Amino acid sequence: MSRSHEIADTVAAVIKERKTLKVLGGPEDRATFSPDVASRHRSTVLEALEVAGWAPFHYALGEDGLAEPWRAHVFWHGECQAMAPKLLEWFPDLTVQNKILAMLNACGALVVVTWLPQFYDLEERSAAKIAQDEEHLAAASSMVQNLLLMLTAHGMGTYWSSGGKLRTPEFFERVGIPARERLLAAVFVEYPETQDEERPRVPGKHRDKRSRGWIKERDAGR
Repeated sequence: MSRSHEIADTVAAVIKERKTLKVLGGPEDRATFSPDVASRHRSTVLEALEVAGWAPFHYALGEDGLAEPWRAHVFWHGECQAMAPKLLEWFPDLTVQNKILAMLNACGALVVVTWLPQFYDLEERSAAKIAQDEEHLAAASSMVQNLLLMLTAHGMGTYWSSGGKLRTPEFFERVGIPARERLLAAVFVEYPETQDEERPRVPGKHRDKRSRGWIKERDAGR
């Protein structure tokens, strides 16, 4: 087998290994890590983010001197566990059964990935401006997929959440995320050390619904 085929097989294996898994914990069942483990995984997650940042983007954003149309805000397990009770204070309509709270207690890290529209005035956006913002969103989505695959390759579990209360302006203000950004993914990361522990794990709903019907081979037209 050629080197290129070996690499392709490895990439394919990682893609197929990635799966949605919602890992839940309670206030008395929080994930715990030694300082050494926490430090090692901190480096791994940050390195995974750097590699994920090699995702393609069509337009340079130029916000704060950065070309990328995405941002990543990382909360380590201590901050995640401290955040869970604070969310109940910040949002009185939340209940202790909320899944976001349970995932904060069980995760090793949370990566809040946002994207930045180039044009914010929805009423004034032309078709060209809408297309440019769609490019930014597509690029940021590519970065998130890269991150999921890198974390999977490191033996870490992941869950791409739409965020719930984490996507609100109130949450952004509380944790210092600029209001111009929009949440794309709240990626909950489970470290390998806790994957054998007895915690509720909810798999994704659509993993077994895969098909090939969306692949269409076309000619050049008549």
